[in-house]
Amino acid sequence: MVKPLVRKPATVAPSAPVESGPCQIGVIPIAGIVFMVEKFGPVTLLDKYSRVSVAAWALDDIVVSRVRAAAPGSFVRRVPFTKDDLKSGGRDQPRLFASYRVGSDIENFVRLLATKVRCERYVVVHRHGGSQREFGIGISQYPLNGPVHLFAMMYIRVYDGATFALIKEAPALMTENTFTERVMHNSLGGPSMQVDRAMFPEKPADAVNNAVLRDGVRTMLIKSLDKTLPALLQRPSR
Repeated sequence: MVKPLVRKPATVAPSAPVESGPCQIGVIPIAGIVFMVEKFGPVTLLDKYSRVSVAAWALDDIVVSRVRAAAPGSFVRRVPFTKDDLKSGGRDQPRLFASYRVGSDIENFVRLLATKVRCERYVVVHRHGGSQREFGIGISQYPLNGPVHLFAMMYIRVYDGATFALIKEAPALMTENTFTERVMHNSLGGPSMQVDRAMFPEKPADAVNNAVLRDGVRTMLIKSLDKTLPALLQRPSR
């Protein structure tokens, strides 16, 4: 006699563990979901900019991991936020980290998030403009068969968790911030690499599935954070 098939109830995968416990360093990463595709014209009025979501590249996770690596022995927690938080922290999301009031905007944003997660210090890693027309993370193409650059320009700010005073700040760079290094290796004002013109995506959305662009950005992000974070997170000796 054939026994009837008994179906087991479907199991629900456990949700990701929620970080809890003390927080010495709260990380606020604002890096990884926007990739800029920038096609420059002979004059800036002819520049074309496209924004592509690259959340699948997990760049914000890289930021958090590099803060943990730069502060061994510290309790490091990622501070979550929403799009509404971004809008509430500044005037609006697109301009929040690209305006002349960037310092006060970010301080307000940190104060807002501190009501959710209390930490001794907060580390904000956000998109940053270089010395040319590039901004944040993306790829740029210059006119008249000019070069194509892949770039990952980030800025780091460290705030006191009690007073919200800015403790330290610096652009994330892969080399020393000297005149010679800027001329030789940081022509765009931050981490970048020249790539083959064929790497420039015909359609901006094509960038998401381009492993060369993804790995190049990840490499620059890791190198620049590992170079810059340790000095910013080092506490003064007493």
